[in-house]
Amino acid sequence: MNSGSIPLSGTILLMLNMFMIKESISTAIIKSQHCQRNWDLTKEIPEDDLGVLITAATQCPSKQNIAYYKLHFITNRNVIERIHSHTTGFVVKLGNDTEPATYTTNSQTLANLVIVFEDYLDLSNISNKLRNDQTRAIGTKDEEAARSQINFDKHVAIGVASGYLNLTASMLGYSTGFCSCMDHQGIKTELNLENSPLLIVGIGFKDELRNRRLHQNSDYLFPTKPKQPIQVNFIK
Repeated sequence: MNSGSIPLSGTILLMLNMFMIKESISTAIIKSQHCQRNWDLTKEIPEDDLGVLITAATQCPSKQNIAYYKLHFITNRNVIERIHSHTTGFVVKLGNDTEPATYTTNSQTLANLVIVFEDYLDLSNISNKLRNDQTRAIGTKDEEAARSQINFDKHVAIGVASGYLNLTASMLGYSTGFCSCMDHQGIKTELNLENSPLLIVGIGFKDELRNRRLHQNSDYLFPTKPKQPIQVNFIK
């Protein structure tokens, strides 16, 4: 055996560990796809886990590392309840000629931790040559056209960040949920935001005694929606 080489038993153990890591990641990915509608509010997310989640949402990629959003990490129960009250939009029963449609709130927003993405664009140093053409165009005659591309990049950045948050939380053992159907002005007022909220992510401990699709505050069972197949084309 060469000096410094790994014994056969060590190689097998390393391969087994790698297999288990890959299986763990795959399991976390699949789990993160399923939204959680109810939560165990007797528990609190530890500070070190909050730190990891903040890292996931702030250190993920964005076009030219521009800050396209602000984040509000909320564990205050009263504030969370008020946010939740502005999420009525899920259709429980379709309306007809004689009866209006009925709706319920999105209880994914009642999690132990609620994260609100606020619309934002960091305009500091917009003349810097390292910034993109769109941000440099702010305040010029080309601003209107530039805003369209900025909005596209912003939503891509929020998608990436919320995806990082979702997977990271799942790997840490938490359940998650997303909400984009909301009274934007109501939540903006509740949180005293400068700009509009764009997305809410709930992260927390699932209620082990209830079906994950049951509303936190009622017996309404949200319908399941099977994942549509995504086509994958390999080019080798």
